[in-house]
Amino acid sequence: MSIEPRAKVAPERVPPVWDGSESVAPPHLRVVRRICARVAPDGMDVGVGELPPGGLQVWIDTPEPPARQEGWVLYHRMAREVSLVGWHCEADQDRLLVLGWSAACLHNRVRLLQSGLRRLSDFAYTAQRAVQLEGQSPDDGPAAEVVAATCASIERRLRWPARLAELDGFERSSELPHLQLLLAQVIGLEAKVAKACEEHLVMARVLAGAVCEQYARHSDLRRAQRDVLAESHRWVHASSMIRGSATRPGSTGGGRPHMGLAERRIAASVINHGAPRVIPTAVTPRAGHPGHEEGRAPAR
Repeated sequence: MSIEPRAKVAPERVPPVWDGSESVAPPHLRVVRRICARVAPDGMDVGVGELPPGGLQVWIDTPEPPARQEGWVLYHRMAREVSLVGWHCEADQDRLLVLGWSAACLHNRVRLLQSGLRRLSDFAYTAQRAVQLEGQSPDDGPAAEVVAATCASIERRLRWPARLAELDGFERSSELPHLQLLLAQVIGLEAKVAKACEEHLVMARVLAGAVCEQYARHSDLRRAQRDVLAESHRWVHASSMIRGSATRPGSTGGGRPHMGLAERRIAASVINHGAPRVIPTAVTPRAGHPGHEEGRAPAR
């Protein structure tokens, strides 16, 4: 396992005093605190402090320490979530230690982001949830509030937006070249995942708003949901159509790469896109051209 070494600290260095406020905390400390606070049960405070030279330690900040088994479970849950960002972690029943970047953990994050990007290429499930208004009715309130609640519910289901938001303002770097490359790959994949999530939310907002508009016209919710879903079906499934038309018969290629929401809508709006070309199997020579002889008996 390749782990980034901790930075050397000069003997005369005096560590900065952190008053516990989020605004003045070191960037990596803020990120770890956000992650661990999400994992901890409601009402349980989490303490995070620097561990010279360069690491962090996390503890459950309660008047009475948790039971041994409970602490072991909580710290290992925190370790799992923190390691998904790319840090090497060590946990026991008393505390969690967050050390340097780990090549193995960063490789795991790359695989996780790639898997998430593949799943986000399918818009069908989000379209169904959006037209269903996540179980709401347009009569529950103003259309804007119903649409906003639908998008918020879908955003929670996507899970990635909240997890990427935990890294806001955190610039990741390393002194080791191979870890620099891995961090750059992670950051690039995170940007793609964030864009894909935004496309899902844009689609949810458009479809939920369309359902509310149609319901206001004829007061038939099932009809509004059915019509909006049918209208969106062409461009929701446009990427599979384009991949199929772009792949030549007998080839093993995967067709076109991942298509975003805008590309899908444009592709679906092109008339007869992907229609097979009609190639004549035989051509009859015209008079006056080679191959045409009047009065010639047909070949037997």
